[in-house]
Order: sequence, then C-alpha cells, then structure tokens
Amino acid sequence: MLFLSWLACVPNSTDTEHLDSGSQTFPETPYTELLDQGVDRYFGTDQPADVAEDAWGVRSHRFAVEADGPRCLYGTEFNTMTRDQGSDDLIIFLQGGGLCYSDLCIAVSSGGPGMPDIDILDTVASFNPVADWNQVYVPYCDGSLFGGDVDIDDDGDGVVDRYHRGLRNISAALGVAVASFPAPSRILLAGSSGGGYGTLIVTVLVRMTWPEAELFVFNDAGVGLGVAGDPDFIWDIIEEFHAESIIPASQASLLDGGHLTPMVGWQLSEDPKLSVSAFSHLWDYVISQMYLSVSVDDFEFWLREETDALQKSHPGRYQSFLAEGSMHTTLLGDPSGFVDADSSYYTLIAAMLGGMDTTSVSGVTIADWLDAFVSQDPEWTALSD
Repeated sequence: MLFLSWLACVPNSTDTEHLDSGSQTFPETPYTELLDQGVDRYFGTDQPADVAEDAWGVRSHRFAVEADGPRCLYGTEFNTMTRDQGSDDLIIFLQGGGLCYSDLCIAVSSGGPGMPDIDILDTVASFNPVADWNQVYVPYCDGSLFGGDVDIDDDGDGVVDRYHRGLRNISAALGVAVASFPAPSRILLAGSSGGGYGTLIVTVLVRMTWPEAELFVFNDAGVGLGVAGDPDFIWDIIEEFHAESIIPASQASLLDGGHLTPMVGWQLSEDPKLSVSAFSHLWDYVISQMYLSVSVDDFEFWLREETDALQKSHPGRYQSFLAEGSMHTTLLGDPSGFVDADSSYYTLIAAMLGGMDTTSVSGVTIADWLDAFVSQDPEWTALSD
C-alpha cells in the first residue's frame, strides 16, 4: 500500500519558490535534491507479514525474510514496534548499537520483536515529558546507521556475509508508522548512539513522510563527529554502504572538514519546521575510543567547535547539552536499548549509560531540557559543563 501522503506536494522541478522567514529563506518543498537522487526509493515497497500485540499494548510488526526485503545484518527478520496511546503527538525512537564495516564490526544484529524498557519510552515515569505520546520503536540491526543499501560477500565465496539494508528497514518502519499515525501534530525523532547518527539520515525521511508536522530531533550521543581533516573516513563508510543518495550531490563539500554535523545545518536551512537538540558527554568513551580512535581532548574540542558553529548559524533551532564525563547516551537509562538482558555485556554497558533524570548540567536534567525543547520554552538553551 502506498503511504506517501506527501507525494502530491512534490514539485516536478527542483526550481522551487522560497518562503521568507525573517532573514532566512526556505525551499517550498525541502529535500527535493534527495528525492531526485532516489532516497525515497523504498517507500511503500514492503508490508509486514503479520502483527502481534502484547499485554502492554505494544504491536510488533514483523517483516518476513525475503530476497529483496528488510533484513538484519546476518539475514534475520526485521520488526518495528508501535504503541497507540491516543495522542496527537508521536515519538519515533531509533535504537543504537554500533557500526559494522570493513575496518570494524561491532554492532547489534537482532531486530526485535518487543519494546525495550528505557527512559524515553517509559509510559509511567513522571520525569518523561513524552510518556503519553504515541510511540514507534525502530530496531537498529544492520550496522549501517540506517543508511545502507548493499549486501556484501566479504570472503568471496558467493554467500552474503553482511546485509546492510538500513535504508530499506527504516523505509518499511516509516510505512508502518504513517499507517498507524497518519497525522501527528508534533513528531519527536530521537536516537541514541548509532541511532543518533541515524537521525542525520532519518530526519529527511520523516519530513518526507509527514510534511506538515512540527519536527523535533533529539540526537543522543551520535551528534555527527568524524575525524577532523580526514573526510575519507566518512566517505569510505558511505561508499561501502552504498549510501551516497543520503548526501545531496550539490552539498558534498560540507563533509570536507571530516564531520557529518554540517549536514544538520543544511537540513535546518531546508526545513523551517525542524529543530534539533544534540547531547553528548564531553569525553564519550564509546565514540571517541572505540569508533573514532581519537584522543578525548580532540573529541571534546571537535564537539564544542561543531555544536557551537551550528548554534551560531541556526540560533534558537539548534542547541546542545554537553555533560562532563566519559559515559555514553542519556535517553536510555537501561541497557535493554542496546542488548538483551542475558547478554554478557549487560552489566558493563549499564555502567556506561546516563539517564534522563540523572544526567544534568547546572542543575538542569535532560528530562527538563527535553520538556522545554518539545514545548518550545525559552529555557531550551545550550548548556555545557
């Protein structure tokens, strides 16, 4: 079933008119260049094989393993989960869980079913300002930051070793989401770690799916850092995943500095209904040491430099929350957002995660800051230790 409610709004030409908003102008329809590059090519293609609902109202939408359909990293089935709470607002949460490419493969490879018990999806926690919003949970199970579109045979034996179908998976999940929640007033797209990096891609797809909604993006511990001065680090990964369609060809030079963060600035310049919150610990061990292999001093310097630049170029629409320490993420509070409860890594990961009601800067918790963000309260401002 085609679900592209926005399709009738897409112009036949990229020669769009512009709307004036103060000193900034915006295209009439955002991201037309990415539409021309086919970033939406899997919209409306895949349907769940079946749906099961549990005692807590969570519906698991299972996609059968098919030759060209959604799949996880090692070929297993992909699920996406929804919970209807009768709200006019919607949260879409992108699971985190590493990265898998030729030089390093440490990634979650299971795609559900079930909704994890984490802070941002807690429906009864008094500290969670979006506890009563409708929910969509998207597992991250293919190692490509929700952008991959390639099957890879690493050893050349004719058998696929890695299925990087992130773009197809997220397109299928958004199909379920828009069928379940066709017209939300506000959408909070949030993602942690690999899911945080994933928001850099999925923001565009969410806007294409719901063109009228106010869109709030909360990037948790995946703000877009690469390696300064080394754009090949990012481009090699993009090319291995066959993810070039997520980068507008006319804006490719934005990555010349070695980071993905300038793409957020481009998105803000395209979409007047978009606002972005970025969270990171200043010396995040997982990102700086495990994936980027850089010093914590370099990581902190780049983090401050990149977020400051976006705050200056998009005042009031991009704010960062930079907390002291080497921990990782803040929206989870519980390792079930990354690993199964019986995993040998569960206790180790638990010690590295922050929580919405425990992570704070200057007495302001993430829960309070998120509340101000989605309410567009003036107290949503940049904070840093």
